[in-house]
Amino acid sequence: MKKLALLVLVALSTSLAGYSQNENPKDPKAKAILDKLSAETKSHETIYMEFSYRIVNKPNGIDDTQDGKVWIKSNMYKLEFPGIERYSDGKTLWTVMVDDGECQITDAMSEDEEEENISPSSLLTIYENGFNYLYGNPTTINGKKVDMIKLFPEGGGKAYHTIKVYVNPATNQMARIEVLNKDGNTYTYDLKMIKNDEPMANTMFVFDTSNMDDVIDLRD
Repeated sequence: MKKLALLVLVALSTSLAGYSQNENPKDPKAKAILDKLSAETKSHETIYMEFSYRIVNKPNGIDDTQDGKVWIKSNMYKLEFPGIERYSDGKTLWTVMVDDGECQITDAMSEDEEEENISPSSLLTIYENGFNYLYGNPTTINGKKVDMIKLFPEGGGKAYHTIKVYVNPATNQMARIEVLNKDGNTYTYDLKMIKNDEPMANTMFVFDTSNMDDVIDLRD
């Protein structure tokens, strides 16, 4: 399970390299849905989400699922998976291996770096820059009607070739995100619960390393 949790963190916050699909247009119908999604997301000071994360690679026989929680406030976030936690105050990033008593400290991603990466704080608005998009089709998730939109990266530097965003038109909130990688991996994030404007002190995005057995500072 710890290996899967590490894969989740990589999928959420490490660099992705190598693909572009410039031939896809910016579909007006898709844009209208994405604009409503963006407005809804940005109307809230904080967002709390519970979600399931699934990684599938059929040729390699991989099909694993894990549950997670994330707290988001501006460019800050706290991410929890079984045995692994991640904290970012927008400047510093702490990755905690709970069972091992280990904490790795790195610099948080800048806005420019987030354009090339996926972090929890950018996941809900990743579609806003650097993508062409097409309306896919209406479908149903957990008995609720949703609209599916396909996103294609405009430039290079991505390992994924397509992101599918599923939007609930009744709430203008995301219901699911699928990231399709060139390596055959498909990452699916099913959003089980979203709570907006929950009180979140800035201190909850800073990790106290004083009780850690091993602290590894990788900052420049």
